[in-house]
Formats: sequence, C-alpha cells, structure tokens
Amino acid sequence: MHDPTGPSGRLPSDAASRWELYRLLADPVRPRLLALAAAEELGVGELSELLREGQPKISRHAAALRDAGLLLARKQGTWTLLRLSPGAATDPVVADAVRAGTAACEADGTMERIGEVIAGRDAATREFFARAGRPLRPGPPLELGAYLTALAPLLPHRALAVDVGTGDGALLEVLSPLFAHVIAVDRAEAQLALAEERIRRRELTNVELVQGEYDAPDLRERVMSRAGEAGGADVVFAARVLHHAPKPARAMAALMHLARPSGGAVCVLDYEAHDDQALCEQEADLWQGFDPETLRRMAVDAGLVDVTIRRLPRAWQGDGPDRHLVWQLLVGRHSEETQGTAENSKRTR
Repeated sequence: MHDPTGPSGRLPSDAASRWELYRLLADPVRPRLLALAAAEELGVGELSELLREGQPKISRHAAALRDAGLLLARKQGTWTLLRLSPGAATDPVVADAVRAGTAACEADGTMERIGEVIAGRDAATREFFARAGRPLRPGPPLELGAYLTALAPLLPHRALAVDVGTGDGALLEVLSPLFAHVIAVDRAEAQLALAEERIRRRELTNVELVQGEYDAPDLRERVMSRAGEAGGADVVFAARVLHHAPKPARAMAALMHLARPSGGAVCVLDYEAHDDQALCEQEADLWQGFDPETLRRMAVDAGLVDVTIRRLPRAWQGDGPDRHLVWQLLVGRHSEETQGTAENSKRTR
C-alpha cells in the first residue's frame, strides 16, 4: 500500500502533493468517511449503510484514501474493515477534514447510528441462538479440558496429582488440564490399557501410568521423587476405591502418605452405606458403602485434618449401575502435626 507519509509521520509539504491532498478531500463524501473511520473500525458495507451510498461508490472512495495512506484496511473473512491511519490526523489538512466530516455526521445523526450498525453485526448470531439449536448433550462438554485449563492458574497448588484406582482414566480428563503432572495408578493391566487409550485420544501428555497397589512402597517412592522438595502430591484422589479395599482404614492412611505433608489434600469419593447386596456382587464390592461418621473417623485416624464430607447431587452420578446410591465426597488435608499422633494412637490399640 502506498504511504506518502515521511519518516516524521506527516504528509509531504511540497506544493504538488498538497494540491493532490486538497483535491483528494474535495469530495464531501470523503471527509465523512474519514470521520466515521476515525470513530470506529467499520466494514465497507457498514460505511455504505451509514453514508447511504452504494457500496461500489464507497469502495472507490476508500481505495483512493487508502492509496493516499489516510485509511488502513484489515481483511476479516469476506469483510474489509477500515480505520483512520495512525498519525494521519497530525496533518492539519486531514485533521480539518476529519473535523468537518465529524460535524456533518453529527448534524444528520450518522454518528449516532454507528452503535446500531455495530449491534447489527451479530444479528445472524442472535437468530441462530434464538432457535432451539442443537439438542442438549448429557454429561460434561467435550471442551471441558479447555475450561479447566483456563481455571488452572487460579489454583495455588497444582504441581502434582495422584489418581488412585484410575480404572479407564475418566478422572484424568479433569486432572490433566489442572495439574502440571498426574500419576495414575491401578493394579489391573486391562484397566490401564483403557486409560492409555483415553490418554492417547484426548492428548493427555502429562499423565504417567503406574501398575501396582496404592500402598506399595515403590509407588510412594515414585510420588516422592516426582514431588521433589514438596514431599508428596498436592492432591490425591480415590474415586470409588475405598469400598474395594480389604482394609479401608489402612487404605485411607496410604492415601494420606502420598499427599505432601504441608497441607496436601486427599479426596475420597465413595458411597454412603446401602443395602444393595446384588450390586456388591455384580461389581465385586467388598463393602456396602460407609456411613459419613465412619468415613470421617477413618480420615481423622489416618492423620487428616480439616475433614469435610458432602453428598453429591444425583445428576452428577453418571449412568452406571451405582447411580441410584448416595455418593459422598470426603476432603481432608495432610498435617505433619497430627501424623505422629495418629501413628502413636494406632500402636496403642
């Protein structure tokens, strides 16, 4: 694009160039066009609507002003958006033209209509969303990872998470966008194969799969090695794991030992006590859930502090065979001060 401005950003001052500038701005449409482009970046069609001139005519005027370096154009799809060139109005003749054009546009109400024209840009969008649109898709959105990635910087501690009993890795789609690194452990090779396929399809590149038991020394060593000076994971998750544990209290203690001592969190999702023996047999459950006080006592005995328990809405419980049960979430924090007390208490029993 030709730019007649020199290093100073001002238009040339020689007589021939000044004469060309006066001639360029002599058409009354052009000062009005410059004024509108100075007020808002507008499309050629929008300028045509505002100035009540044919679009080919506006395009010709805009081309002349662009060639003179007074307008800048930006392509956006099929649109050409125009705005006043930075520094163009430092020339007194151009500044006078912009003032004259502004006064003319204000006098006939054209400036006031800019807002209406801008609002009309999303008319098609408004119409689209006003219709019924796509049918409601149950469950979390496929773009959940993008939302969680946006949320992640708001979390103070998100270096490492451990997913105990990861199964097919469903929880990894939540943890991976939130944490810098995730260790997912399961003792079943078949389950880890499903998790590995999920990781591949969903591009969860920061997840490390481990086959083994949640209370195995080598798992704790791996977590400690990954955690470094923190001494453990920021958060340890055990989703519907505890009712499969031969010794739930021991399992709770093992989860606690994977969390960092300075306030690492342990999150246990499991059932409240129920009487569905058939489900237990179907899912190979060892325990028919836990009443909240029993669950709380296990957490406190393990050395967790600030323990909270809440029931979850049934709508969050998926569509599996256990969806009719009451789900509860326990959250507690690892505290070095209580760990020694808890261990001494266990020795005296």
